[in-house]
Amino acid sequence: MKNVNAKLGATMILLAMCAVPMNAQKKKAKVAEKDSIATTSVGRDADNMMLNASDESSPRFINVGLPEATGGTVVTENGMPVTYDTNALTTNKAWRQDGSFTKGASRNLAETAIKLGEVGVSMSTISKQGGKKFAGVVNFKTNSFGMLNGNVSLSGPIKKGWGYAVNAFVNLDPGTTNVNFARFLDKTQIYKGVLTKRYRKGVFNVQYKYANSQMINTKMSPYIYRNGEQVTALDGFDISHGNYLGNSSIWHFREPMTGEYKDIDLLGDTGSRTHMFDVWGNHKFDNGMNLDYNFRYQHSKAGSNSFAYSAITDATNLPDNQRYIYAGKTTTQVYSGLVQNGTVQYTSGVPINTVMGRLELSKKHDKIQWLVGLNSSYYKVDNYTSGIVTFLQEVAENPQRVLLQKNVDGVWQNAQADEYGQWNYNKSMFFYDGSEFKNAAYATANWKICSNLALDLGARFEWHHIDGWWAPNEVRNTWNDKTYISGDPQAIQKDNFNKSFTATVTWNILKNFGLIGDAYYIEVTDGLSAYKTANDPLAKTNVVPYFAGGIFYNSKWISIISRVSRISRSNLVASGGFNNSAGENEKLSFNYGIETLGWTTDANITPFKGFNLHLMLTLQNPVMKDFEFDVFGEHYNYSGLPARITSKTLIEIDPSYSWNKFRVWASARYFSKQSCSYPATLYFPSRWETFAGFDYTYNKHIKFSVNVVNLLNQTGAQGRISGTNTAIDPTPYYNKAVAGTYIRPFTVEFKTQIKF
Repeated sequence: MKNVNAKLGATMILLAMCAVPMNAQKKKAKVAEKDSIATTSVGRDADNMMLNASDESSPRFINVGLPEATGGTVVTENGMPVTYDTNALTTNKAWRQDGSFTKGASRNLAETAIKLGEVGVSMSTISKQGGKKFAGVVNFKTNSFGMLNGNVSLSGPIKKGWGYAVNAFVNLDPGTTNVNFARFLDKTQIYKGVLTKRYRKGVFNVQYKYANSQMINTKMSPYIYRNGEQVTALDGFDISHGNYLGNSSIWHFREPMTGEYKDIDLLGDTGSRTHMFDVWGNHKFDNGMNLDYNFRYQHSKAGSNSFAYSAITDATNLPDNQRYIYAGKTTTQVYSGLVQNGTVQYTSGVPINTVMGRLELSKKHDKIQWLVGLNSSYYKVDNYTSGIVTFLQEVAENPQRVLLQKNVDGVWQNAQADEYGQWNYNKSMFFYDGSEFKNAAYATANWKICSNLALDLGARFEWHHIDGWWAPNEVRNTWNDKTYISGDPQAIQKDNFNKSFTATVTWNILKNFGLIGDAYYIEVTDGLSAYKTANDPLAKTNVVPYFAGGIFYNSKWISIISRVSRISRSNLVASGGFNNSAGENEKLSFNYGIETLGWTTDANITPFKGFNLHLMLTLQNPVMKDFEFDVFGEHYNYSGLPARITSKTLIEIDPSYSWNKFRVWASARYFSKQSCSYPATLYFPSRWETFAGFDYTYNKHIKFSVNVVNLLNQTGAQGRISGTNTAIDPTPYYNKAVAGTYIRPFTVEFKTQIKF
């Protein structure tokens, strides 16, 4: 009887929800498809996602209540991720918004989880296909710092349904800092060719793409930390313009695989070259089913470089028997001033082979649209290594390396460094080798239960297999020489079975007003790159539960959704350097979690023709969970503290207006104060990221644009401060020199587009 009553009760509730209100019945209104889409999110296009105040070359991070992942925003090209392992091959080394895409859009949290097996908002791009008519586009962009960026895109027919599309892209970007050892810090070329075959029931595409990218992308600067205020510049140093990357791109390293000492050019020797072969298309069957397919083989020789900085010390505080001198000088030159301790890493020519495939079969019925899919990935990396050295440099623009010397029996001797001003060769080098398999089956269903009630469901089941090698501390300690791979590494084999489920219910109480609820459960696991250090990453399944509920309203002039959400992620791996006040550094790995309770209101307003205003307000409280570790004989517990580099208040304001041949637009994002240290004792104040632009369409062939980055010309810091992972007491940092990341400076961009 209880079961019968329960079923009857559920049926009555469903009937009540489906009962259309009287006023809606009179109008015989249905829930418009655009309404159900708008309730999920207002959405962002590819151009909006590329408004990145931190990096010109990559899409921006979209907040979902979790801090930005190490690899940044996941980008797909033709349905598949641009790179499988963002540690070995970063996205901007293999992909750019290069003018070769016919469309781009964002995927929300649910679609990213089910179709890609990733967490967050992802960006989808599709290459231009061979055209039925000849068309050409030339884009050129420059900016106030001397960037040269452009592409030429051609497409047209061949015959018998065949067509072609080709694109050539070049980016030469000096960055915003005045380096004295190179004209450009980002030299990237991408060439792409597509053959398209159109037939009665579908389309078939073959693409080849080549990318060659050389870059130094570290953006760090010294400045004076002010408690509760924006940082101030050091005397003689211009934040975001001054060069802090040394005065040469040539560094002396020990090759991690052979032990050979060699000079490495951080631009020429750490670039990445990628060959990508894609096959994709779709086929429509007579029974109404649709097949989408994507296959890829990708081969890369990957490289990278990065700088990291710890505490800044004052040379004038040395005892009498110690001094600093400039390195590499024929005569002794004593240095007295601020000294920066840092490390530089490099990776060069790592062979990577990736095979990916995806099949999706779908069909749309009157009440339901379903999709089933399979995707598979095979990833092989051969001896990924990253060499590293420690150095000291003066705190100044175009800094020179310095040496610490001690006076022993009247003779000055180098205390740490060699003649290059470096030491600790490969003390904390990275290494991993092997392969990964990912095989997943997934399904989605969009079910219109009745005219005003819809249910969206998704499920993914994934097998993730790791078969490789790594070098933990206990293995390195058995080698004859721990500064290169002088012995055998340790095998690692793991099998993970991940499952993810998503459900969204949309109930239109009135024609354009209703309720929406989400419930997601997502599982993801780390790959081989989690084992790059000598410390056990304790890699476990990341569990991401997400619950949200709210209201929506849609009309001709406004679409708005407001909801409360809770999201968390467990078993994240923290891996990095931890410093103490004495300048010692230790590399650690441990697990921790993040939890966020938030409230977001998102709206699109179109009150009159040509005008659009997007507004978003988020109030949230991201905190760290299970964040405990031991280092330097001390125990640290940061659980319950605000998550680093996250704000509690976020605001987006994006107006645009088009009339005749003109369009003006702006984008402003507000971030409340952010912790810039793990113990949340140091903060950067609130800031605005601002963009604006003006477009003029001269005719159907020519268009001009002027865009501005950092319209308010804010200067100062954002992100994190180096060497503060154990800064429980913040007072030693007040009014003192520190090194950290900074706000992208005021920049004016000029664009020209010619179509023919």
